[in-house]
Amino acid sequence: MTALTRFADAENAMYDGRHDEALQGFAWFYQNALQEDPALEEMRYYLVGMWAELGQAYPKALEVLRAIREDKAKALLAGANEREVFWDIVIIDAELGDTAATYQFYKALAAAHPVFAAECALIAMPAIVEAQDYALAAKLMPPAEPFVREMARVLEQDIAAIKQRPYSPAPERRAEIVTYVSEVRRVLTVLAGNGEADEAASIRTLAINLIKSPSVRRDVAAGLGKRTTARGG
Repeated sequence: MTALTRFADAENAMYDGRHDEALQGFAWFYQNALQEDPALEEMRYYLVGMWAELGQAYPKALEVLRAIREDKAKALLAGANEREVFWDIVIIDAELGDTAATYQFYKALAAAHPVFAAECALIAMPAIVEAQDYALAAKLMPPAEPFVREMARVLEQDIAAIKQRPYSPAPERRAEIVTYVSEVRRVLTVLAGNGEADEAASIRTLAINLIKSPSVRRDVAAGLGKRTTARGG
């Protein structure tokens, strides 16, 4: 039986109400699928959302997922130094609606292993900003202007690549723009949260003007809005 077959069987079990069978299938896929095919990484991340959904009907599923998350946290604090494991923790916390746990864990990791924690800083950044720790975010965030310029370059490159591919109904263009806007807004929020309102306004203008395509630039401007202010500030 392949990993994909196990995944499909577990999904069917979930929707048929065979909750423990679904849990066993999810746990197997999460722990073993990449050994069969590393290309299943995205599906493995997607599975975590389904797992959290299963937990709404079957609390044991949440207990198992949290236990897996705890084991991964212990491994990193013990010195495992694997960014993929940190990603796993971030994704599990996000699906459980607990980004505060990511923030607290990142601080513990930084105290125990500062060099490795620095490698995970951008992965943790959304949770740090969500926690409104703008001072820590500013310390870890790359310089705003070069970062936004690079993000704009990547967006233009990705949009150009989409145009070269056969038409697909998948909202790829929109997804790329949303990613860019989200990253820029995070930068603006950190700047505003540290009292740098003028710099935030300048970076917002730059983030829009860097985009050459009029239609993409219009969508970016709409996504960024007129002004970014930090919550709690």
